[in-house]
Amino acid sequence: MPDEPQISLLGLGPGDEPRVSDERPRRVTSKRIGVGDIVEVDRKGRRFHAIVEALEQQESGRFELTVRPLDRRVTYRSASVREVVGVWRRVR
Repeated sequence: MPDEPQISLLGLGPGDEPRVSDERPRRVTSKRIGVGDIVEVDRKGRRFHAIVEALEQQESGRFELTVRPLDRRVTYRSASVREVVGVWRRVR
């Protein structure tokens, strides 16, 4: 069995490399958060999931997120990058 070639599940031949598109917008925050991503936020001990609607960099250099919580009972509409504990990126 060691003489058999490895079968590729991606359909790439030997010497072929997967192509990575550079057309995606660059993510500028420390956690690589972008508009449209779903984030888990821990704000004052309360955790909730939200969709990122906008990113703004403050004069201090920190990023502030404008978010839309998935649960209507949550009233927070903004969060800092430091409060983000999980990120699920939107596939473009």
